Amino acid sequence: MSWRARLSKRWLLSTQLATVLAVSVLICAAIVITESQIYDIFEQTRILDSLSPEARKAGVAFEAGRVPEPDQIRALLRDHKVIQQDIINRSFIALFIFTVTAALGAFGVGAILLRRVGGGLNDVAAAARAVAEGRLDARATSVRFASIEEDQLTQDFNATAESLEHAERELKESTAAIAHELRTPLTVLSGRLHGIQDGVFAPDARQIDSLIHQVDALTGLVDDLRTISLVNSNQLVLEVATIDLADEVRPTIEAMRPDLEAAGLTVICNLAHAPMLGDAARLRQALVAVLSNAIRYAPDSGPLEVETSFHDGSVVLRVLDRGPGLSEAAAARAFERFWRAEMSRARVSGGSGLGLSVVRAIAVAHHGQATLRPRAGGGAVFEMVLPPVQPLRDVA
Repeated sequence: MSWRARLSKRWLLSTQLATVLAVSVLICAAIVITESQIYDIFEQTRILDSLSPEARKAGVAFEAGRVPEPDQIRALLRDHKVIQQDIINRSFIALFIFTVTAALGAFGVGAILLRRVGGGLNDVAAAARAVAEGRLDARATSVRFASIEEDQLTQDFNATAESLEHAERELKESTAAIAHELRTPLTVLSGRLHGIQDGVFAPDARQIDSLIHQVDALTGLVDDLRTISLVNSNQLVLEVATIDLADEVRPTIEAMRPDLEAAGLTVICNLAHAPMLGDAARLRQALVAVLSNAIRYAPDSGPLEVETSFHDGSVVLRVLDRGPGLSEAAAARAFERFWRAEMSRARVSGGSGLGLSVVRAIAVAHHGQATLRPRAGGGAVFEMVLPPVQPLRDVA
């Protein structure tokens, strides 16, 4: 491993702090040892200079390893008694100076190191302030020497900021889409009612049927939005019972068979036994949305296969068509609210754009998942995978 790779390796914050503490202690020790050596040299010189000539000769003799003269030893003893207290006082002062300088040195080194260690927190704090001011595109960057905790905090913050940005964008798009979806039926209703009031249209059965159709469209849109909202807030109440998904699929297909055949779709059923705990009405609602989607997107495509099965401990509902198919990008966006494939952007053929969103919401409420993918040879495959007997989400 290169030195660059070793430097880029993340440490735990506790390890970094312990390292800074150890370095600070070593700096303290190095300062005290260095100052002590300098002080010893200085103090020896000062003491020799303060001795009398005879005492100084005795000191020189001791340093040279010789035995001084008796008079020189007596002179050294007399001078030692005089300067001993001064040596003690100066030693205390020197020790105090050593302690203060070592503390200042350790503080300086620790401050420099900790500034590098805590750099990631400052960056996250700056990005958090930017997000609080409404700039949801702000992101924190992972700085060099950041600890594992700082790096994880940066990643978590960026993920949260990205989720907030996505939620805000989705809210704006949904608000605009809801306004667009409501405008058309409301405009028709308003125009027809004003026309009837002004005598332009006769209040006959044909006009009333047209008005009821628009009201039903509004009611369906509101119900779909409410279903999605309840699932997102964990408040969707499911009427749970032990059911066989095949028994729920069969009458739903029979009820929609005329519309499917009118759209040029031939239903082929392969309904195997699929026992599960679920809300039969909600699951039928999901299947109706999927089949309605097939009518809009895959008309005149021939066989439409509907399958139920029990596979690998899960209940599976699968709908396969031979329509024009869809790209991987379109399949990834198919469950987004108000999104329609490009070939059916018009509301008259594309529905409200909420059908598959409701389907996914119902699958999630059952602790399952719904997917849509291109089919080999052309067409699309819808699949809903549901747990057979697992307790459902607590929606209380």
